[in-house]
Amino acid sequence: MQSLETYGSLGTVSSLSISRLGFLMLPSNLPLARPAMSWASSLATADQEEEQAGVVLQRTVAYIGAPFCEGQNLVGTDLAPTALREAGLQAALARIGWDWEDQGDIDFKAHFRELRGAGGEATVEYQHTIQLYREWVSSGMAENFSTWVSRKRKRKRAAQGGAEEGVLSTHTPGQVDNSAMIGSGLRLVYDAVDMAARGGSFVLTVGGDHSIASASIAALHRTYPDLAVIWIDAHADANTPETSPSGHYHGMPAAHLMGWFDQEKPVDGFEWFPHKGCLSESRLAYVGLRDIDAQEGKLLRRSSVHCFTMREVDKHGIAKVIESALQAVDPNGRRPLHLSLDIDGIDPHFAPGTGTCARGGLSYREIHYICEELALTRRLVSMDLVEVNPALDAPPPSGPMHGDDPTIKASPQTVRLAAELVLSALGKTILPA
Repeated sequence: MQSLETYGSLGTVSSLSISRLGFLMLPSNLPLARPAMSWASSLATADQEEEQAGVVLQRTVAYIGAPFCEGQNLVGTDLAPTALREAGLQAALARIGWDWEDQGDIDFKAHFRELRGAGGEATVEYQHTIQLYREWVSSGMAENFSTWVSRKRKRKRAAQGGAEEGVLSTHTPGQVDNSAMIGSGLRLVYDAVDMAARGGSFVLTVGGDHSIASASIAALHRTYPDLAVIWIDAHADANTPETSPSGHYHGMPAAHLMGWFDQEKPVDGFEWFPHKGCLSESRLAYVGLRDIDAQEGKLLRRSSVHCFTMREVDKHGIAKVIESALQAVDPNGRRPLHLSLDIDGIDPHFAPGTGTCARGGLSYREIHYICEELALTRRLVSMDLVEVNPALDAPPPSGPMHGDDPTIKASPQTVRLAAELVLSALGKTILPA
């Protein structure tokens, strides 16, 4: 495991990134708009190194809804892709010069019903949940979504004289719970991300839980074999089936990507996944860690993964930490970058709408700074946004604050923050261009 102290005194990563461009969006002195012919012509004069590295001019966001919550035992994250759309993300991105290609939501429920041989009412069930979310927004969101739905269902049960049944789940040590279902579902994410990446768009995959990262990053690796990953999270998600206390796959995707799963014990449902992983340990940097399982910690300490916990953030400040993280995974400032952003990396004071809150996380400005710095590299090619759970979110404040983006509609607190972070990662700045 590598930490900030390992790197000592570093040069300025952002200056390295901008002076030797390998993966580009737009030069920093141009407005965020579709590139003009003069800029296209200037690419022809790029030196041989830049041509070999490849130049990517991305001005289209491919939005992939991945409402997948089977990697853990809470529902609600499946609402996030719709919640981000309803918040006005498309209009907000258009305001800073991005085109939008909405790939829709992957229909996991229909897929799972088909696997079980059951019929096709899954889409109707999912649309009913989305309709409930829209009704809650229209109601004024005076209480959180879960409380509102609970009251609504209690009234309905009272009228019908019925009762809900609970379902208990058990975990078998050394196994991934529901692996066949999870693996087959994540294959759909893999295919969707692979197609979008090959089309040259900036791929924004909105979960869902963090399970989707194994599929999205594995797919991106096909288009960008030199990919480096910045992983924002309270948790490392680096357990194996043998070390996991819960068996929940959303705590394992990083380990799976790095090939830490037992090679002699293939995971049912993941026959499509790279058998030995696809992400080198040294290409992964965590920022914001503060809740790590004991055996998971031992795996990290024995690895070459770069870990920047909240202690490093406290000691050195977020500017030094993200500079060091970028230097660690991309020392020459030339690799394409992927941001895997778990909303629970942020302190629950700012992002309460998530299922695994941990105290002492990143502040509002610290997480925005991270996203802004990644945008400035001009090499960010994709992003996961996961674990946003509107069902657990706080109602929105009573009114907007000065400086709020006017294109983002009234939304629950965490949903609004998630939309803002996408904008920062895609180039929105405090001083307009």
